[in-house]
Amino acid sequence: MDLDDVLVGHWSSVPFSYGAMEASEIGFLGGGRGWSSWFNAGALSVTRFSWRCPEPGVLELRAHWTVEGTPGRTAGPPAFSSVERMERLHDVGRHRYGFGPAVPAPGAEALTAVTFEEPVEFCHQYARGARRIRPEEDPTHLVLPYQ
Repeated sequence: MDLDDVLVGHWSSVPFSYGAMEASEIGFLGGGRGWSSWFNAGALSVTRFSWRCPEPGVLELRAHWTVEGTPGRTAGPPAFSSVERMERLHDVGRHRYGFGPAVPAPGAEALTAVTFEEPVEFCHQYARGARRIRPEEDPTHLVLPYQ
């Protein structure tokens, strides 16, 4: 399996979503699985995927499941308070990407970021979060157990 180890970990669009009413996050697990989430004050959507890099600078995402619902009202990472829809998916997408410093807002300090040519979960840029993540950090881990 061809994985770009630099992608492994948590990525968030929050620093680049200044003034926006929604944001996205991506979690790449080291074994080639992961999830992406899109959320706002009233909705949460999480997609489980497998991933690989068939060539340098190209990410292939194979979506397997999506779960939609209402987010919880507690502070912290996105979590479901209710689930409204689950669906099996068979979508495959390829996304060109690059790494480097990016300034999220005028006057802010540059952050380590991944930038996609085409949006992934509605966003082009994601700031580096934790490099080590666990499957239990997936907002759907209580809804869809990992097998």
